[in-house]
Amino acid sequence: MKRAVKIWAGVLIFVAMGYGLAAYMNRPISEEAVTAKIEEHIRNIVEKNDSLSSALVTIYSNRTGYFEQFAEGTKNRASDQPVQIDSPYHTASIGKTMCAVVYGMLVDEGKINFDDKINSWLDDDILKGLFVVDGTDYSDQVTVRHLLGHTSGIGDYFAGPVKRGVPILEMISSDPDLSFTPEELIAFTRDNQDPIGKPGQQFYYSDTGYILLGLILEAIEDKPYSDVLEERIFEPLGMSDSYLMFYNDKPAADILGIYLNGMDYSGRNALSVDWAGGGVVSTMDDLLVFMKALEHREFLSDEVYREITDFKHRYGKGIYYGMGMMYFDFSELSFLLGSMTDVYGAVGATGTYILYDKAKDTYFIANFGSLDFTEKGIEELVKIRMIYDRMIVE
Repeated sequence: MKRAVKIWAGVLIFVAMGYGLAAYMNRPISEEAVTAKIEEHIRNIVEKNDSLSSALVTIYSNRTGYFEQFAEGTKNRASDQPVQIDSPYHTASIGKTMCAVVYGMLVDEGKINFDDKINSWLDDDILKGLFVVDGTDYSDQVTVRHLLGHTSGIGDYFAGPVKRGVPILEMISSDPDLSFTPEELIAFTRDNQDPIGKPGQQFYYSDTGYILLGLILEAIEDKPYSDVLEERIFEPLGMSDSYLMFYNDKPAADILGIYLNGMDYSGRNALSVDWAGGGVVSTMDDLLVFMKALEHREFLSDEVYREITDFKHRYGKGIYYGMGMMYFDFSELSFLLGSMTDVYGAVGATGTYILYDKAKDTYFIANFGSLDFTEKGIEELVKIRMIYDRMIVE
């Protein structure tokens, strides 16, 4: 099942609750009441879901002046240490947005073009077998744009089907201390998966493509990918609590619990399964700084920003993809959500996201830290927004 379908599955359940509940929930309430209801709602999420140890939420609005941060639960399920609003956590595919932004910066600097062929930087040994369709090798036709927008045709080591062996998620479930290099992740796709089509033929979400993007950045910048993120994004924005996991001196166990099949992976080597596909650790404050900088064009020119946010690839019902970011059209999902304004930004499989509502100039940031919340995270976003949208604005 495609991730997009899974994401919307939980939302459909919520929408089916009907007109009566929607009408009740739309009654205007005060800002104080909104904050209290959101806090209660988040507390209930943690208490009623055994797959979670904590939940974090930030809402920041330039239009209304509303700025509240919520933290419920504990650092992990084996700890009594309360989670804090500044607790660091694994941000999953939010890292793809950061990767895409660096590429946008390089385009603005004239160092690359989105339509440059990737074989300009990657050796044949890396590309071998990744783009062979019906006996023809299309690796010389793959562009940076294809990888950023998930249209290269390459398989997906993280969630794609395998033609031999076992999927990576099964591997790390059996051995949470497995460790992966970027080259090993690419080799997994080469050895165990088939391409899904020719370059540019169709959209197919691929973490493998973003591993290639990380290697290309290392070749262009002549430095480790972790240093590229540090020098291009974290240091300029003062994101002192953000880093690429396993490529610094900070212990993995310092982050919040992150759960797969009931097991906490926060201190385990298996999280090396991400890298340029989503291995960044950050905090809600740092991510708010990042998203605001992106929207205020501190990174990119208007032209490059428009290209990155050209959400022309249909991910699934109501979800579209640009380069490193998703767009959520709630009215397409259901007429019951027709009044809910659209959002776009980054979403991770562990129920983590940074999303921006351009119409209302409002940012939504959250982390649930569990693969069980791939779809539930967006369902809870809808519920939290239905509370927030009731706020009386004077």
